[in-house]
Amino acid sequence: MRYHGSDLRQTGLISMTVYGLSGIPGLLIGGALADKWAMRRKDGRLLVAAIATSISAPLMVLALMRPVRDVMPFVILGSLACAFMYVYYASVYSTLQDVVTPSLRGTAMALYFFAMYVLGASFGPLATGMLSDFFTRRAGGDAAIGLHTAMYAVPVLSALLAFVLFAATRTVARDMERR
Repeated sequence: MRYHGSDLRQTGLISMTVYGLSGIPGLLIGGALADKWAMRRKDGRLLVAAIATSISAPLMVLALMRPVRDVMPFVILGSLACAFMYVYYASVYSTLQDVVTPSLRGTAMALYFFAMYVLGASFGPLATGMLSDFFTRRAGGDAAIGLHTAMYAVPVLSALLAFVLFAATRTVARDMERR
């Protein structure tokens, strides 16, 4: 709303498209690719997640680089970025099931969800708000620029996640064998 000057209705539609609807192909295609690659190689699921996350980061940067009020290219690029981000869920959740013994899968998922949603989803907005405040001060009090700049944390974190996923591909086969 602040950066692109859209009203509440437009912003809702943009959010629904970029962060919601884009997840459908990301989850479905990502899950199918993860299963297909897992049949060829033990690290296949994580490779799919790592590659997709690697693609999402520059797409999100391109989306965020769109100038003020250039909404449609932002929606297209942001939706593509989020679709690639959603591949993570189908790939990583299934990999967790591959490496954890059946008797501990519930506990493993509980710990994973605690880290992802209790810590990440709870503190993510707080950290983004703190970044936004910092960049707002640097932009002379322009809150739209401050929040927009803070959103660059998303592709930075995606790039870091891709690195972690690529690193995990080096050990997942051994982890499966140990199970």
